[in-house]
Amino acid sequence: MKYTTQYAAIWDSVISPGSGEGKQKTSCICVAGETSSLSDIFGVRSMAGTDTEKKPVLEMVQADGADEGCVTFVLHEEDHTLGNSLRYMVMKNPEVEFCGYSITHPSESKINFRIQTRGGLQATETLRKGLNDLTDVCKHVLHTFEARVKDFREQQGEAME
Repeated sequence: MKYTTQYAAIWDSVISPGSGEGKQKTSCICVAGETSSLSDIFGVRSMAGTDTEKKPVLEMVQADGADEGCVTFVLHEEDHTLGNSLRYMVMKNPEVEFCGYSITHPSESKINFRIQTRGGLQATETLRKGLNDLTDVCKHVLHTFEARVKDFREQQGEAME
């Protein structure tokens, strides 16, 4: 499946934040291929505007010396559709102390997605689990919908005969 391969590319490309005293650490995750946003990876169309300029799909911003359990992720070309759904899935994890997102400005299509965890759990793993859980829910909804459409069409075909 196209989306699974590209989704894996995001996490295979994760690099540890750069070093530097007194600076914010940032790492970028870029997806190879034709996708330009996480919505493309999950097959969801966002209402957010799109630019022709190629940007990273996901950035990880972490203050120097900060705990691995407290990270802000910047999701480019996304809006409330992914932000609220992903926040809900991440908050279902009992080890998550805080999860929230904000859209910096209505004219910008990027989300600042913050995760803070307890007990040494890494925020990147929590985000990965949230994305996997959201993917599973979307697949279930899609399969259920397709099955009901198939059943409906079969019933309509029998009624016509």
